[in-house]
Amino acid sequence: MQVEINSVWDVSNIDGLSDGLYRLLASYKEDGVLILFDLAESISLKKPISVDFEVFLSGVEKKDIKPSSFTLPFYLLLSDGDIPSEYIKRRDDQFELIEGLVNKPYFLFEVAVIQRCKIIPAHAKSKGTYVQKLYRILNQYWRYGQDVNGLLPAYKNSGGPGEPRLAGLKKRGAPMQLSTPGMITASGKNATEEDKQKFLKAIKKYALKGRSMAISHIYKKMLNEFYADEILQAEKDARSPLVPSLRSFRYWVKKLIPESEFIKKSTSSGDFDRNKRGLRGSTTDHAEVPGSYFELDATVLDVHIVSEFNRNHVIGRPTLYYVIDKVSRMIVGLHVSMEYASWKAGRQALVNSFSSKKYFCARYGIEIEDEDWPCRHIPQRLLCDRGEFICKDAEERAVPLIGHLSFAPPYRAEKKGVVEHRFHILNENLIHDLMGTTRGTNYIRGDKDPRMDAVFTLKEVTQMIIEDVLVQNSKALDALASQTTLLIESQLSPTPLNYWNVYLNKHLHALSKADEAEIRAKLLPVEYVSMTSKGIRLNDDMYYECDRPEFEDWKTIARNYGRSKMEALIDSDNSSFIFVRLQPLEGFTRCKLMKRSSIFEERHKADVLYFKDWKKLEQGKPQVSTRTVEAHARRKSIVEAAKQEVNELPKLGKKSDKIKGMKDRRREYVSNARVEEKIDHDDYLTSADDSISRISEERKEKVISILKRKKDSDK
Repeated sequence: MQVEINSVWDVSNIDGLSDGLYRLLASYKEDGVLILFDLAESISLKKPISVDFEVFLSGVEKKDIKPSSFTLPFYLLLSDGDIPSEYIKRRDDQFELIEGLVNKPYFLFEVAVIQRCKIIPAHAKSKGTYVQKLYRILNQYWRYGQDVNGLLPAYKNSGGPGEPRLAGLKKRGAPMQLSTPGMITASGKNATEEDKQKFLKAIKKYALKGRSMAISHIYKKMLNEFYADEILQAEKDARSPLVPSLRSFRYWVKKLIPESEFIKKSTSSGDFDRNKRGLRGSTTDHAEVPGSYFELDATVLDVHIVSEFNRNHVIGRPTLYYVIDKVSRMIVGLHVSMEYASWKAGRQALVNSFSSKKYFCARYGIEIEDEDWPCRHIPQRLLCDRGEFICKDAEERAVPLIGHLSFAPPYRAEKKGVVEHRFHILNENLIHDLMGTTRGTNYIRGDKDPRMDAVFTLKEVTQMIIEDVLVQNSKALDALASQTTLLIESQLSPTPLNYWNVYLNKHLHALSKADEAEIRAKLLPVEYVSMTSKGIRLNDDMYYECDRPEFEDWKTIARNYGRSKMEALIDSDNSSFIFVRLQPLEGFTRCKLMKRSSIFEERHKADVLYFKDWKKLEQGKPQVSTRTVEAHARRKSIVEAAKQEVNELPKLGKKSDKIKGMKDRRREYVSNARVEEKIDHDDYLTSADDSISRISEERKEKVISILKRKKDSDK
């Protein structure tokens, strides 16, 4: 154990020394003595204490003496350039008085060992000062590490800082300044101890109740409750009431209530944890590499959309799910739908996150390569909301695939700070500039209804969000620059895409992969479809087919023996395909939409539901119109006329007379019809010939003869 000059030790259970902190001033090994100085606060002057060297070392071995530390006051830690010149002069003057003593080799030994040391009184006499002054300077010098700056004046202690003072009769504070002569201001009142107690009662009653309230409002409530008698009496006496001012109230509130406590108790615990508490670390403190942590969250977009089948029909505001890698800030997946935030919509976001983005973007007319959005991986952990994922389905389906689910506490959005910030960026960059946006504010009476401006479909909004995601993944972020040196070594810009790629290329990640069919089988719920003679039917109007050679045979069997049920996995984002278990002992096969159902190609489930609802409404309407009513009336009159004519005819002797000779009458009817048709045709030709002759005569009258040029043979 090294025993160093000016080191500080915590001493306990040592004979001749009281427990506490001591500074080691000197070591006289040849005499076997150490010189210590007690650092305990005291108004009395102290002398150094001598301790046997072996006793000290024995105390160190027994842990009765331990190394410790002593914090110097802040004003002793300044450089000479920051110290006022008058302070330096005072320091140097005091050091000049003791310089001759502290520079003597055995000065500390003599002062500590000799009971009545004559060296300090003699030095005081030579300097023309008194002994107590020298001891006061030496105590300060020894206490602060035998450094000349330890003699700097401690003006920080001047005036008794932090100590309460009793208010006098004279009004404290600057008086109100008035520009108009002759106007008299109220004298005011100093806050007494009784007033301070009332201040505390008012603050505890009105402010520290978990809700925010303005100081001025609390002040008014306090006057009405605790100073009502004085205010009423002052009004009777026609004078200003002697009550503390608002300025005095503000001052004493800060003095009497710790600011941190005032902030904490003036709001709810959730709001304090989200928006007002001190931050403890970075969002990436517990996530080391890409894939360590994915964050999933949903928000209702601040824009109204219309149906893709009819742009005049507003269908509401869609829900957006983002899945973001916590370390790299990479947006690894998204899902936009008309579903509310739920496990049903959340699992679609996970399917998108774990699948290739090239085909996903191609559906929306955006051509990319896999390198432009290389996210088709499963993370080690997933942080999500309790509402969507605390359910049996999530535990049975997501946990075996991902491994570990973490749930953010309720009303603690800051626990998912990365994804929440991405929503904010999306609103600023895109959503709040679209037609039909609510701009994140409530509707105010008199403002234009944003639903009247809605023009975009769900597919168009999704397309614009994808474009923004590609931009954000390639945007440089300052936070990423300080997270790793790999970007600097690789000379890459600190973008989420570069961060993701550089860690994957060096195999520094916690990501895994799975087949698309496996992902869908584990995440999507099993629904039932029917094999019919027309194909695999879903929702009565959507038919699918596959490339299996026996598919036509299955349709034939269904036509003759009835349809059969099959298990299917439905992707609500895209109706162009489904995964069907075609045989009981097989996996799921991808089936594509048939041509007869092409109107549902690339349609979202929201559009399919809109079509079904529209169809129900149309079928529910009364199937009559003006035309049907008129046709019914005409048919009824024809029937009545026919019945009347039949009744006017002479009655037949037998029923068989009505059908007797039916074939002969049919031939006669056909013959007469042909004669009539020929007559009508001849009349038409005659009238046509007359029209042609008339037109020819009219043309002849209009023809002008032109002299013909003689030919060469006529010459």
